[in-house]
Amino acid sequence: MSKNLSCEIIRDLLPSYIDNVLSDASVQAVEEHIRECEACAKILADMRLPEEAVQEKLRQEKEINYLKKVKRRHRLVVCCILAVVVILAVPTVEFIRAVYFGQSLLNMDYDVSVAEDEIAIKGEVLEGHTVKESSFKEQDGVLNVQIICTPSAFFRPQKDVNEVYRPKGDIQKVYINGNLLWEKEAGTNMAP
Repeated sequence: MSKNLSCEIIRDLLPSYIDNVLSDASVQAVEEHIRECEACAKILADMRLPEEAVQEKLRQEKEINYLKKVKRRHRLVVCCILAVVVILAVPTVEFIRAVYFGQSLLNMDYDVSVAEDEIAIKGEVLEGHTVKESSFKEQDGVLNVQIICTPSAFFRPQKDVNEVYRPKGDIQKVYINGNLLWEKEAGTNMAP
């Protein structure tokens, strides 16, 4: 008889089975079904638990659900914090790179004066910037000047370019930050 009865019908009969109000044939069908169906057997075992045990089980399930919600919120907060850190880190790194390592500013106006024993370079730095360092490299009559600028700040006031270099040999060309600014044949300054 139990083969013909579905789990749904057996579950409807379980309260009556517990209260011993089923006929012998129905009791036999329920017991046969429970031996074969683990899901219905678990439901029957849960129904037989005393009321306190049922309440305790419900309380534990609520607590587990609450802890799952807390864990989800915690993950969300951590992800948001990481996103904010990443979003703030990129401009911070760029600012630090610009302030402490500097950059070559190509659109500056320079004045190059070449004499027998010295080369003078003067120029105005863009508003809000200052010269961090200048380097000179002389090779085969070509002087390469690298001028590194950084944003000015209260601890680093604005400073314009005012450099003097004493060449070791005859200078034919002067490059500043990769731009040709003076050539001996032309004999005049060449603006970038």
